[in-house]
Amino acid sequence: MRAAIYARQSLDKSGDSLAVSRQVAECRELAERNGWEVAEVYQDNDRSATNGKPRPEFARLLEDLRAGRHDVLICWHTDRLYRRLRDLVDLVELAERRSIKIATVRASDLDLSTPAGRMVASLLGSVASYEVQQKAARQIAANRQRAQNGLVLWARRPFGFDRDGTSVKVVKGEAAEIRKAAKAVLSGATLASVAADLNARGVTTTLGKPWTVTAVRRVLLNPRTAGRVVSKGEDYGGDAPAILDPETADRLGALLRDPARKAAPPSTEVKYLLSGLVRCGRESCDDAVMYATSNAKGVTVYRCRTCYGTRRLDLVDAVVMGVLVERLSRPDALDLLATDVDVTDLREKVVDARQRRDALAGMLADGLLSPDAARTQARRLTDLIDQLERQIADATGADPLAVLAQASDVAAAVERMSLRELREAIRTLMNVRILPSGKGVRFDPRHVALEWRER
Repeated sequence: MRAAIYARQSLDKSGDSLAVSRQVAECRELAERNGWEVAEVYQDNDRSATNGKPRPEFARLLEDLRAGRHDVLICWHTDRLYRRLRDLVDLVELAERRSIKIATVRASDLDLSTPAGRMVASLLGSVASYEVQQKAARQIAANRQRAQNGLVLWARRPFGFDRDGTSVKVVKGEAAEIRKAAKAVLSGATLASVAADLNARGVTTTLGKPWTVTAVRRVLLNPRTAGRVVSKGEDYGGDAPAILDPETADRLGALLRDPARKAAPPSTEVKYLLSGLVRCGRESCDDAVMYATSNAKGVTVYRCRTCYGTRRLDLVDAVVMGVLVERLSRPDALDLLATDVDVTDLREKVVDARQRRDALAGMLADGLLSPDAARTQARRLTDLIDQLERQIADATGADPLAVLAQASDVAAAVERMSLRELREAIRTLMNVRILPSGKGVRFDPRHVALEWRER
């Protein structure tokens, strides 16, 4: 008799398919004892039989059984073959057309061509379904108990917290960022400005991504920041480590959940030349980013969020633009773009990086990479692609700085460029800092410190 072996494992944590291999080995021993010839082995590794998702090898097995390629089906246990009664119906329909015997290593053999065999199979399927539901209920109860004890084992680490075994601990640096953001928002800052500040200083989310308004709001409204444990929408109290005191968290929640608060996404249109680019030169501010705002007299200034020092926006812009135009008007301006880059080689590297990034999906589907590893690799490859494309742009004169450096009249070229393009040229060419000068001191161009970047 021609025998088919079917093996399945719901979750392959190690990725080595050992459980499936053991099933196949024991099924082969059963076939040998009965003198059956194993015609083919079907394996669905890391595939559940209860969630309704396709099992490719099970589907192929049914097609081969319908085609009459096998006389007996061997599995380690019937729950490896089916757990849903819908799958059993498919097998019964086959049995009504062909005499199919199901032999198992650890359960009773089934003859689906007889009423008694179908009744036993149905009972086994019902028991398997019951076990799955009970297991899910036990997992939910266990997760609830862990949450009540402050031991929630999150799938994604929340910003500001980490685990020490099963205990939650506060990450000091990230906690400081949360407190700073909360203070800024309660003082009137927008979520967009907080996100811009974090991104400008190179602070990323726990996934290594830039901050968005939504991400900042999610962190500030996370009950865990106030020491509360919430799981599946249920609040289990405040026994966990906290970053914000309850009063601050409540004020923040009331502010951010206020229906009157503007819900429309902030405009991404650039309005000011150096907002978010210029930094405070005061030593204690540690290069804090300065943003454009209006002072009490209605004058637009660049303000440091740390020391609250300000400088008139129009005067600072005039100094920076004057230096930029003067430098790019020199005969050696193109030296700023000098490079020995092999553009062809760079483009080949870009193609290779894109292909490697595209291949990650297949590796994830095949179980060769975990989701976290795939995300990490995708992020690294995306950063590499961005870096390579920037080098290509620099070498081929496709960036705003190249346009200015090659212009016969730099001042006129500046007038024609968009604000966004000018910002990109300044970002590429120089670091701008506002030096401290003391109260009441008149503006002096020397208070604007420019540092040329190496290309």
